[in-house]
Amino acid sequence: MDDVLEMGVLSENSVLIAGVGSILLEAIKLLFVALAPFVAFAFIIHWLEKITEGRLARRFGWKSVLWTGWLGTPIHELSHALMCWVFRHEIKEIALFEPDQKSGRLGYVLHTFDPRNRFQRVGNLFIGIAPLIGGSIVLAVLLWMFYPDAARGAIELTGQDAEGSLLQKSFGIVTAVFGEVINFRNLVTPRFWVFIYLVLCVGTHMAPSPSDYEGASNGAFIFGGLLLSGVLILAIAGVDSQGMANVMLRTMGPLFAILGLAVVLCSIAALIVFGVTSFLPKKYRAT
Repeated sequence: MDDVLEMGVLSENSVLIAGVGSILLEAIKLLFVALAPFVAFAFIIHWLEKITEGRLARRFGWKSVLWTGWLGTPIHELSHALMCWVFRHEIKEIALFEPDQKSGRLGYVLHTFDPRNRFQRVGNLFIGIAPLIGGSIVLAVLLWMFYPDAARGAIELTGQDAEGSLLQKSFGIVTAVFGEVINFRNLVTPRFWVFIYLVLCVGTHMAPSPSDYEGASNGAFIFGGLLLSGVLILAIAGVDSQGMANVMLRTMGPLFAILGLAVVLCSIAALIVFGVTSFLPKKYRAT
């Protein structure tokens, strides 16, 4: 009899552990659904920035960064400063554009926070990645100013309840923007080249720096823990995981669309840079 009871208790414990494990697995999957696209966009934008900057540096030297940094760096630093204000960090010092070849630094924002304040600690994450969002928004504004039809087409595709995946929708936006911007009619106009230059200025300075990523890591674990806890609570409450995933994607859809648009515009600028400089010799070493 005791053996039967013991086996029953073990069976109930196994079911409970399996249930908890299943809920935890679903929560991790949802966390991945929410964060993976953002991480992918960040990686691609960072890579495009590095190869474009390296291409220019090898052809024109370190000072080539000044040709784009005069606009891109202030946008980068102001994005940091805005998030410092949102998360109540104290800004000690700010330099919107102060090039230093020795350190490679073009600008900076020095800020402090209360390590006992979780809100301010989580803010480190958003302060660190702020240039990525700020730069993407500026690129979207530039597209709207220079090619409003392309911008409207991208917005319409973003707002559609497409049956396809986020990847399919993003591909549709890419195709629409490329079709409106890259054509022979535009290539022979000054407007196109001014647009590409401004995109180059913003796009080559919007990726977070190593120090930005280091600062963001201070808040990433807390934010991830809070997000995972929220998802776990909803899963325990019986909320359908697929439904939660759809809500997450719809909620973050505008952000992903802006980041996707930034990738498109940075890619166009990178292709133009590589094409224009393909006939120029390498004179310098990229630092």
